[in-house]
Amino acid sequence: MFCQKCGTQISDNAVACSNCGVLIAAPNPTALAADKVKVASKDALKAFKMFASNPVAGLAGAFESLGRVRALGVGITFGALFSLCLLFGIYRLLGGWNTPSGFNGFIKILVVSVVPFISFFSACVLGRKAFRGEGDFGHDSFIAGASLLPFGFAALVAAIFGLGNMEVIAGFSLFAFCLTILMLFAGLTRIYKISERSATIAVPLMLIASAWLSKIIYTAMLS
Repeated sequence: MFCQKCGTQISDNAVACSNCGVLIAAPNPTALAADKVKVASKDALKAFKMFASNPVAGLAGAFESLGRVRALGVGITFGALFSLCLLFGIYRLLGGWNTPSGFNGFIKILVVSVVPFISFFSACVLGRKAFRGEGDFGHDSFIAGASLLPFGFAALVAAIFGLGNMEVIAGFSLFAFCLTILMLFAGLTRIYKISERSATIAVPLMLIASAWLSKIIYTAMLS
């Protein structure tokens, strides 16, 4: 959390600020949650800046600068950003046509947007365990969230250009798919520490597993 007087980041269990010495009141659960979201957002922006210009080589460096616990929050933040981009893209492309109406309809579309991240995260967990990679949920979350960001940006491009520019949407989607594969491969070899030979097999299997899990969830929703 942050000191309310000077803004210094301090431990959640601190009784006084290490910078200005002001006594810290008992943490409010809502304020504490807001602080964690704020920290995760700052970490996510910092990590994104590190690998934005070089997604493959910079991915591992961005992860190492965070550490396991903070990487978990950053991965979830990336996943949330992807889901929001996808949500916006769905509404813009369909223009309200054939989309569920009302608050319940919005929740359904929101769930549809979140499912890909959940499925990809699960595929990362399965891939790490199956190929005996290093790490834990923090590693899985970071790799899944960062690797899905290209598709989030592709959804934004699709929303901006609309269905009348399918060639542009197809081009950006293909670019996003290739970049996701490269980032996933980098995550497996440089964060999970899996051999390149194993990662070559793991990447397509994890993508298939992610698609299969999404299909199961969507089918259950429709039922």
